[in-house]
Amino acid sequence: MTTPAADERETALWRALTLMGRRLQGILEQRLQASVGISVPDFEILSALARSEDGRMRAGELGEMLGWEKSRTSHHVSRMEARDLVSRVTCHEDLRGTWVEIRSQGRLKAAAAQRVHADAVRAALTDILEPEETDALARTAMRVLDGNPLSTCRVEIDRLAVSLGVAQPTAR
Repeated sequence: MTTPAADERETALWRALTLMGRRLQGILEQRLQASVGISVPDFEILSALARSEDGRMRAGELGEMLGWEKSRTSHHVSRMEARDLVSRVTCHEDLRGTWVEIRSQGRLKAAAAQRVHADAVRAALTDILEPEETDALARTAMRVLDGNPLSTCRVEIDRLAVSLGVAQPTAR
């Protein structure tokens, strides 16, 4: 059983992490909108597609990677289609499946946004922390992600572990 002081500290830690995440998201949102004219969710989708083989992913796989529900993915892709950033293509191997493909306008936005993102991450996070704090934060983030059995984006978590140079998460 935790004490009221421990409960208060845990609540404060949760709030600090929540506020930090919102502040970092807000900074990135402002910079992406001002510089490239896209949102953070647009950036996440464009980045995923730009990194993927052939610039496309199955819609379900994209949603899984982002940790989004099917309806959220579908609605957001529709809005991006209207702006000529992505297109939907029927999967011929499985006529029920749909590919989401990055279009040339999306590639241009993704490249510009990547530079804005890198600058924002440096200014808002890594330039503020000491290198050992950055390493500890990476390990902590991966430990929390790996310890969350509700995680729906296992492939993305594993990819992040490799990119961060953190021990591979345990197999489930």
